Amino acid sequence: MATGTPGIIGSGITIRGNLSGSEALVIEGRVEGQISLQNHLTIEESGRVVADVEVENLTVHGQLEGSIHASETVTIRATARVVGNVRAPRVVIDEGAVFKGGIEMEFDLPEGVEVPRRR
Repeated sequence: MATGTPGIIGSGITIRGNLSGSEALVIEGRVEGQISLQNHLTIEESGRVVADVEVENLTVHGQLEGSIHASETVTIRATARVVGNVRAPRVVIDEGAVFKGGIEMEFDLPEGVEVPRRR
């Protein structure tokens, strides 16, 4: 995991395309396209993201539209508006947050525990 200050996309910046890297990132501006990070992504209240997102951890305070896949945790804060499907082992949605989509939680069950089959 990287150390130091995360990268910042400021409120006056718009990026269209693919964004990838290993550092933590804070989005205060607008990003459209695809985001793939091996670290933490934070979308601040002023942040607007229309992208498919693949990250380690995600915290949303602003707006996000697109598919989300996190290897650890997705946190949707009370000020957030998220539209899209979420796939992560841990998902936190604060009271007051707006979420429209599906959630698929990936996790390992303890030994001997089986998932009931749908009929």
